[in-house]
Amino acid sequence: MRLAVLTSVAFTVVVAAACSEERAITTEPIGARGFGQNLIKSQSNLPRGRAIFPTSPIASANPAADSIIVELGGLDSLSGGNYVVWVGNDSATKFVRATGTLTVLRTDTTLNAQGDPVFTTTSASLGTVNQFSTGGSNRLMRFATTRAAIGMTNADSANLVLVSVETGTAGATPGTRRPLWARRSQSAAVGGRITGGLRFGNYNSRLASEYVFATSTAANAAFGPAAFSASTLIIPRGRIEVRGAIYTVNDSNYYRPPVGYYYEAWTIRTDTLGRFIDTVSLGHKATPFPGRLSFFDADTQITDPQYMFGTPSPVIFASQHRVSSDSIPAAVVNGTPWREFAWTYVTLQNKLSPAGRMGANVVMLVNNPSSISFR
Repeated sequence: MRLAVLTSVAFTVVVAAACSEERAITTEPIGARGFGQNLIKSQSNLPRGRAIFPTSPIASANPAADSIIVELGGLDSLSGGNYVVWVGNDSATKFVRATGTLTVLRTDTTLNAQGDPVFTTTSASLGTVNQFSTGGSNRLMRFATTRAAIGMTNADSANLVLVSVETGTAGATPGTRRPLWARRSQSAAVGGRITGGLRFGNYNSRLASEYVFATSTAANAAFGPAAFSASTLIIPRGRIEVRGAIYTVNDSNYYRPPVGYYYEAWTIRTDTLGRFIDTVSLGHKATPFPGRLSFFDADTQITDPQYMFGTPSPVIFASQHRVSSDSIPAAVVNGTPWREFAWTYVTLQNKLSPAGRMGANVVMLVNNPSSISFR
């Protein structure tokens, strides 16, 4: 009799240990219900912009009128560094750090009484700067200077505009993070000016060696939300699944992020009108089980050659995000894990932006099915 009792207790312990969100047991043969949806490629709000060059690459008769204008969108605000604008020659053998006036165009969206979106745009001047950390999903920046204002000699050629991300005091040349640039040789006449769409990636003085993650198209001569757009060159794919407390994102085919960037996934909680009220990080992109090595440094390292390989730029061929609501109190609403979380985003994050805050650059997204958000 005593042996039977001990056996019963032992069986109970084994059953309890075996029970999990991912494993079926005798008393629960199918486990928790799983709900999923395919991710959709997005190229929303990627770093983008255009450069407007002087008509002549060298000084005109009036160098003070030789304006250089850089318009930028999709920049995240930085907490550990600054954006710096440089003007140089095509071969990148000479750079001048630019000082100019910075204007920020902000567009806010509200809903009117009929539930339709209303867009309100305001403009603010931040004065004369030689660096800035301003950014945001609803902000465009316009940096304007002249050849004379930045101290270029009459013989210096203004054939390259480059935006770097600097930590500390910028040196005489751009640092290793050179994510945005435009060459005069790749520009065209737009509205009577030489205008070139900015490229986003890793700048290199040799065209064959530069890494382009996305390209910008200068649509027209006016500064505003429709002035330029960006198209990513990557074609990722993936799927989300929520099973009980476990939230998983399985995806693949991501190009290496530009230097200074990494991938992170998020889920977004909404109210009954669909308005965003909270974001929860699903973690940095990582290799699949069992390794689960973070791809945080994939911008400069091969995290795992089994899942990241290829030339000239490596591709992340398999990755995963996996979290449990058990360790995220904000993920449980009215006792139900992931209730009211209606969206999943995969973003490209700047390493110098505030940690734990979803950035402006969306690469993949999906509207979660109601079986997840309203179960």
